[in-house]
Amino acid sequence: MSEMAFDDQDEIVELVQHMAAIPERLVRAMNGKTRAQLTRRPAPGEWSAHEIFAHMRAVDDIVTTRIYMLLTRQDAPLVAFDERRWAEAAHYAERDIHQSLTLFTLRRIEIVATLRQLFFEDWQRLGRHETYGTQSLIGIVRDLASHEGEHCSQIEKLLA
Repeated sequence: MSEMAFDDQDEIVELVQHMAAIPERLVRAMNGKTRAQLTRRPAPGEWSAHEIFAHMRAVDDIVTTRIYMLLTRQDAPLVAFDERRWAEAAHYAERDIHQSLTLFTLRRIEIVATLRQLFFEDWQRLGRHETYGTQSLIGIVRDLASHEGEHCSQIEKLLA
């Protein structure tokens, strides 16, 4: 997890813009694709675009909750979750991908609006993850942005 020193307000703007752009990247990649294209696995044991997005949605559920915890509690406890298990429990890979993308987009609009209203000091709020130890809000958002960027690139390549 990234816990680099943080004193750059421009980074905040870039991270929030990146997070705001993810739903549009996904829509562009998935638009006009058939169910067969979305669920095709590139090789045995590899994820389809639909499965990658199900994973992204599960991670978003967990990380967004952590962001809210950090903003509402001092030294917030950040519970470890298995995002793959959550994706299975929520049946994200079996849901209609367009409906799922709509819900993801609405949640993203909400968290981006929250992040845009934060003060610089809020980005340095800390919580204690039960596996990774101390984590800052900026570190959590950095990690989410990086994770989503990688998975968006995978989806775009799969569906190109």
